[in-house]
Amino acid sequence: MINFLSDYKKYKNSIVDLNTTNESFLRLATVYKKMGIENNVFHLTLLQPELQGVDPFSEELSQEQKVMITMECKYNPWYFLREVVRIPPQSGNTPVSYIANRGNIALTWSFFNHIDFGLIQPRQTGKSVSTDCLMTNLIYLSMLSSRINMITKDANLRSANVERLKRIRDLLPPYLIVKDKSDANNQHLLTYNTLDNTYSTAVAQSSEAAAINVGRGTTAPITQVDEGPFIRFIGSLIPAALAAGTAAREEAKRNNQPYGNIFTTTSGKKDDRDGKYMYDMLTGGAVWNEVFLDAANIEDFHRLVRMNCTNHKVIINGTFSHRQLGKSDDWLYRAIANANAKGEEADRDFFNRWTSGTQRSPLTTKQNNTIFESEREPDHTEVTDEGYMIRWYIPEYQINQRMATGKYVAGMDTSEGVGRDSITMVVLDVRDLSVVAAMDINEANIIRFSKWVSSFLIAYENVTLVIERKSTGVVIIDALMIELPSVGIDPFKRLYNTIVQHHLERKTDYDRILKDTRYRDESFYISHKTDFGFSTNAKSRELLFGNVLQNAATNAGHLVKDTTLSSQLRGLVEKNGRIDHEASGNDDLVIAWLLSVWFVTFGNHLDFYTIDPGQCMILVGERSGNGDYDRAIAEKNNRTRSRIDQVLEEITLCQSGFKLARLEAELKQLTYQTKSDGGEILSFDALMKQANDRKKAKRSQTKNTSKSRELLFW
Repeated sequence: MINFLSDYKKYKNSIVDLNTTNESFLRLATVYKKMGIENNVFHLTLLQPELQGVDPFSEELSQEQKVMITMECKYNPWYFLREVVRIPPQSGNTPVSYIANRGNIALTWSFFNHIDFGLIQPRQTGKSVSTDCLMTNLIYLSMLSSRINMITKDANLRSANVERLKRIRDLLPPYLIVKDKSDANNQHLLTYNTLDNTYSTAVAQSSEAAAINVGRGTTAPITQVDEGPFIRFIGSLIPAALAAGTAAREEAKRNNQPYGNIFTTTSGKKDDRDGKYMYDMLTGGAVWNEVFLDAANIEDFHRLVRMNCTNHKVIINGTFSHRQLGKSDDWLYRAIANANAKGEEADRDFFNRWTSGTQRSPLTTKQNNTIFESEREPDHTEVTDEGYMIRWYIPEYQINQRMATGKYVAGMDTSEGVGRDSITMVVLDVRDLSVVAAMDINEANIIRFSKWVSSFLIAYENVTLVIERKSTGVVIIDALMIELPSVGIDPFKRLYNTIVQHHLERKTDYDRILKDTRYRDESFYISHKTDFGFSTNAKSRELLFGNVLQNAATNAGHLVKDTTLSSQLRGLVEKNGRIDHEASGNDDLVIAWLLSVWFVTFGNHLDFYTIDPGQCMILVGERSGNGDYDRAIAEKNNRTRSRIDQVLEEITLCQSGFKLARLEAELKQLTYQTKSDGGEILSFDALMKQANDRKKAKRSQTKNTSKSRELLFW
């Protein structure tokens, strides 16, 4: 079977069958090519060129041809899916060919490369029947002396599933199946004694103990779970089933037999016990990206998936929208109307949204919808030498030019890099807060990651990094204190630090960092390393999840773009007076995003980082769509700017040190507010300079007036 470009060396006589009559496979190859995938025709391969153009259903086939087709189906499942399998019609009596799409081919490719896969699609897009086609190939052609266990919600779904398998089997060319009267052929068990294969089934149980017993009884190398979020006690059943199958999978691996686990479902409820378990498991996986297809080999593929999972379990999260599956918006609207689906039911069944109706979001429905509607696929996914995957929302050919001419802020949330938390980074354009790039990785080697961060900052000179100073963030900062100066980069100009943020209060330290970097040694950076990074505490967290979150969602919600970030933002809930992620989720990317937004809106002395404050949020405007609300905001902003003028005048005339300190503090707070009101962004430093210049001018004028009076009376 050909899965990687390197596999062609093993099958030197193989060809790419561009003459296939299954146009869906040809269309998919075109899609892959447009996406920049080099390995774009693996699903069109034919190991025996003599079969090109041969109809496997022809009554004129020779015995030799029948044997060749049987062998091709066994060793090349792509041929079986493309040319042989037929799907029972929903109406009429004409079977239809398998329709390849990005979802079912991703699942099949990953399965044969032994990575667990979670397939989440809208209803009526064929996720179940395409998986049934794969199971048919395994039972009747590809496996030998093996077993598949399928777990689903209830007896009705089990019966429907088994009946579909039977109908698909019965539509195969007769010479592919050697029937045996002793084969089990009922509504919960199928056997194929010719190859000694078994397809067994199980359904949800009424108690946790019963669910565990069912799981323990499934010693199969292949497990398929259908509609997991709706299976009672799935959180007990799956661990028991996967643990019971460990030895069977290892044996299948030794014998070069298929093995792995498949989870097919629509989205469920995150605040439900069973839905929460499945949501945790599936969304903690590496998000499917076609760049996986270009992995060098199976080992490289496994490395990439492990590196980009955000949970302990190695699994792929294959969530596909109707558009990604080749369905139009009109098709979606008709499907929703025909199903009479509304509200959260429609969200789950047709928009792949995991809902949590019993928990309150800190964002309005409109803000959440705007963020969701902003989702799109990356323009380019970069795979680094370390295996990190960066999702760029700039076309690949524009990245270097855009990054060299714009100004960007990268927020970074750090963790231990293992388990449920991941290391995340979000890069924003300072002009409009649009997401330019995003990444979330599971990296335990923090030194390796720190070196990569350094190389990223070296490659992109116009990026300022804001790191959350906690956990491994401290280690990353320490490493950057060594790496950046070694190549002539001043860390104070590239990393957010409190000396620049509070340069007026810390004038002595600020004057020190203004001096030539050649006069600094290692002890200089050691003495200031605690000044780098954003420290999160109750007060700063309240600011991030309050003012910053609301302004960002209102002004830049339509520019979030990244699906994972969008999901985490829409998963925020209010719990006990505090905004946090749901128990079934995380907010690592949200933190990174908010740190970037905070820096643009609340960062001081941005010109020190070579960022022109006048360019920050210059393309941002109010987009609430609520006329009364917009007028109220405009009036508030006008009052703020009028007060700034009054405070400036008072500072100019003020002679009291105590009162001057109070006025300066008020002015600083007022200037913060202008950074998100859509008007001219005012700088506290510039305004204070203006006030001081006025004072000097008044003193000079007073002095000159006194001299004139003295001359008059001389």
